[in-house]
Amino acid sequence: MEISPIEIRKASFKKKISGFDPEEVRAFLEIIADEFQELLNENEKLKEKNKELEEKIAHYMDLEDSLNKALTLAQKSAEQILKNSEEKASVIIREAEQKAKKILADLELQKSKLNEEIRALKRRKWEILQSIRGGLEYYLRLITKEVREIERAREIEHGSLFDNTKNKKET
Repeated sequence: MEISPIEIRKASFKKKISGFDPEEVRAFLEIIADEFQELLNENEKLKEKNKELEEKIAHYMDLEDSLNKALTLAQKSAEQILKNSEEKASVIIREAEQKAKKILADLELQKSKLNEEIRALKRRKWEILQSIRGGLEYYLRLITKEVREIERAREIEHGSLFDNTKNKKET
């Protein structure tokens, strides 16, 4: 049963001969009614405050839910970005490795061609040197032959001069 301050003020009691002083009872009931009214007012204020707090809690819970959803979305986005980045990095690395292999193969082919050219140039150098050597040996033989002929001619010339001086002495 709910009692209001008005009901307390309007409360009536049966009168008995040896009962309480009605003025005192009435004054006491007035005090109780005033206190009760204050308690009801305070209770109403607390209910309003409680309602406001519940609304704030509901708002904060909604906000928390929104933040959790945003955080979850951000985490998923970050994971997706990381996954995409890793995939891109993997593709870039694969492409770089393929390019590096192609470059190495091209360099190996160039090296092989250059080594072949070097061998061909060395053969050509040897052939040229052999040709020059052959030419020099030919000219050396020719010069040697010429020198011998000149020396013979001198010997003959000296011999005939020597013979001429002998002939003159004998005459």
